[in-house]
Amino acid sequence: MTSLLTNNAAMTALTTLKNINQSLDTTSNRVSTGQRVSAASDNAAYWSIATTVRTDNASLGAVKDSLGLGSSSVDTAYNGLNSILSDLQNMRAKLQTALTPGVDRTKVQVEIAAIQSKMKATADSSNSSGQNWLSVNSSASNTAYQGVQNVVGGFARAANGNITFSQINVNVQSIKLYDTNSTSVNTAATSAQFTGSTALTGTAGFRPGAAAGTAGTADFSGTNEVSFNLAVADGTSTTASIVINKAALKSAAKDLSKVTTDEFLSAINNQITASAIGANRVQASLDSAGRLTFQTVATGSAVTLSLTNATASTGNTLIDVGFTATVPGSGSNASGAGTAAGTTMAQGILDTASNTYTNTSGGSYSIANFNISTLVGTNGDLDLGLIISAVDKAIAKVTDAGTKLGANKTQIDGQKTFVDTLMKANDRTIGILVDADVEEESTKLKALQTQQQLAVQALSIANSASQNILSLFR
Repeated sequence: MTSLLTNNAAMTALTTLKNINQSLDTTSNRVSTGQRVSAASDNAAYWSIATTVRTDNASLGAVKDSLGLGSSSVDTAYNGLNSILSDLQNMRAKLQTALTPGVDRTKVQVEIAAIQSKMKATADSSNSSGQNWLSVNSSASNTAYQGVQNVVGGFARAANGNITFSQINVNVQSIKLYDTNSTSVNTAATSAQFTGSTALTGTAGFRPGAAAGTAGTADFSGTNEVSFNLAVADGTSTTASIVINKAALKSAAKDLSKVTTDEFLSAINNQITASAIGANRVQASLDSAGRLTFQTVATGSAVTLSLTNATASTGNTLIDVGFTATVPGSGSNASGAGTAAGTTMAQGILDTASNTYTNTSGGSYSIANFNISTLVGTNGDLDLGLIISAVDKAIAKVTDAGTKLGANKTQIDGQKTFVDTLMKANDRTIGILVDADVEEESTKLKALQTQQQLAVQALSIANSASQNILSLFR
């Protein structure tokens, strides 16, 4: 009987030691890795979520790198533009000096030629990561050229697991200064369109000064009405009457006293589709400034579109939605026409030969290659004045290009800050899911180590007792 009790004590001590060792292994792993969930077996759900978030953070890190490279390219192009803008201003001052009687224009041309050479060298050297946005080659043979450079600006994972990347577009075609491609490029035909005079939510009809909760919405619960005739010619000439009032919005708006711009647009497009105009010919939308815009689907110089305010239905009152330029019934309030496809010069702002020596011989010239050394007499003075005007226009275009790059720079820097904040938020999410409380686990580790020592001693005592009993039977 005593032997049986001794064996039971040994087994209990052994079981206790095993449990302590298992807990000790778990705690040691948490202390060494700093994580309470380091494998799927620890907590499958948390491990899966944390792994996905880590993957997303890696993608966001790549986005951040891309934004950094994009920012560097924008900075390089912007600095080049700034330098060239100063050169153009200096060039303009030299040209004004050349208008002074008695000034040797040949010597002034030597200075101007040096400025022209410096501007070209600045543009050619404005390279970043193998890209140059100021001096390009847009010919079809140069497959590396892209008229619009896309900088990856964001990463998102939808609920269904689909991944999308947002992009920041830099229009190189509109900021390039030099282009070795001297041929013409095709331009696409455009549609007919026109836009309201003010943002829809800024019109009296949409109550810009109303109380919170109703500002920016229109009240169609009473007698307010929008009524106009829309005429389109796109191979077929059609006029339709569009009337937006309480009856028309009854099934389209949740609250007739607070009709939103989306509900209003939907009602207009539904009536256009249901009218004689029909579907897929004219579309109403809001532009980037929030103004009501109408646009044809068809393109070409023969396409036209117009809007004429009409009188309100009996008992109703017309409200303004941005088209009140004329008295209703006295002619169109807004109109637009498409343009035909054509060609335009492919060269840049400074090397496009779009100017002509009008009063002297010499043909056409660009800002990059004009020569004033032969401009003499009254006719020479007249052409010099035209060159100064051309340089002024070039300064305005380069300034505009700098403005565009500045806006791109602001957008990229803002996105970099946001991505960095998002990555830190993801790190916190991962920490909440998988990180261990190291202080708590360290304390637990010391306690388990003490328990392990005691369990080993207990097992040793139990084994010793068993050996003592067996010695009695020898």
